[in-house]
Amino acid sequence: MGVQYGLRSMLEGNLSAEEFLFINFFIGGWKDPADMVQETCPYYPTPGCFIGFDVPDQWDPWSVRNMVLSDGFTPAPRTEGSIEAMNAAYEKGHVFVGDIDIPVIDWRNYLEQELDMHNTHQSFASRQRIRDFRGDSDNQLIWFTDALGGAQFDQTPEALEVMDEWMMNILAHPELGVAGNKPALAVDRCFDTFGNEIASGDDVWDGILDDSPPGDCTVLFPVYGTSRIVAGGPFKGSIFKCELKSVGKAIADGDYGVWAPTAADRAMLHQIFPSGVCDFSKPDAGLPSDW
Repeated sequence: MGVQYGLRSMLEGNLSAEEFLFINFFIGGWKDPADMVQETCPYYPTPGCFIGFDVPDQWDPWSVRNMVLSDGFTPAPRTEGSIEAMNAAYEKGHVFVGDIDIPVIDWRNYLEQELDMHNTHQSFASRQRIRDFRGDSDNQLIWFTDALGGAQFDQTPEALEVMDEWMMNILAHPELGVAGNKPALAVDRCFDTFGNEIASGDDVWDGILDDSPPGDCTVLFPVYGTSRIVAGGPFKGSIFKCELKSVGKAIADGDYGVWAPTAADRAMLHQIFPSGVCDFSKPDAGLPSDW
């Protein structure tokens, strides 16, 4: 509710205002679980599914059957999240808020070119959460290994060796803490497809969470955003339910940049967002009140 998909792209000139409105008018959501139906091709093959598509009504690569869509005249309805469920997620420890003081090596194959769901920004979203909670992220390392062409070198053995040395140092010198016991290889690093180090050091990921010039690893392994980030949400993905403000206030606040919505545009924005649009400057509305 209130998420303005494509907002940043519109502000940067990569979407027209008309395209921005179109996306948000039609984007919709998912049906309630009780109303969902069995998936078909290609997720649940049926006879003829992959042979000439002789059962065309079974072909549903985007799961349209389970979407809530616009009828072309009214905006597709949005799905409102359950505050009770969000509260429970926080209270039962299912939300990582950055509260971690043990050594962490966040290693992953770089799979952005594969459009893999394990997108790289998650490593840095975790880093930002740790920094916000603890004041620094000295206990977390980020390692990427290139997976160009499908090659996926396993850096795990090396990570385990570094972690073992790190932990043994802590056992021997607990007074130095986690950061003070880092071995030489316990730094941010990136590797080629054969597991050979390309670059390492405290500055290799510069430019992702700050305005510094891009570090050596940042240049080679671009980190992309998500639909929520492009909608104005925080990089660390920490908002389950945004606070809302009226469309009029959003316009008055300059949220739409140089775009000056016409009366017709304003009417459409009100139609799409009758309860208001996200104000991501406010804390997560899904947080328990006594959190």
